[in-house]
Amino acid sequence: MNYKKLISSRLSSMSHRPTDTTGAVVALLTGLAVGAVLGVLFAPDSGKKTRERISDKALDLTDNVKDGYQSVKDRLHAGKDDLLGLKDRMVDNVKNKANAVSEEFKEFRTAEADKAKAGIKRSADDLNDDIQTI
Repeated sequence: MNYKKLISSRLSSMSHRPTDTTGAVVALLTGLAVGAVLGVLFAPDSGKKTRERISDKALDLTDNVKDGYQSVKDRLHAGKDDLLGLKDRMVDNVKNKANAVSEEFKEFRTAEADKAKAGIKRSADDLNDDIQTI
């Protein structure tokens, strides 16, 4: 018998097997539920005490869930406030930079217009001097 072919065919068939774990998860949850029921049924305490303990545990769990929810809610509000503050700072920063660029452009435009006016005035004066000498 050729063992190498047999081993390689087994390994190749194993590698193509789907990795669906739904059945395993369902079996695990079913086992947990059956274990919990059996634990309650065979508990050393009376039924009344067992029900009280279950009720207390359920109330504790409810309180823990409420506390966790409130904690998450508080963190979300704090994060929201932080983001709003960041947004406001960014908007102010952009506005300040836009104003600064606008002022720089106005100053540049005024300086260039003054240069152009001075050049035109010089040309007009030179032309006037040339006309006077004729």
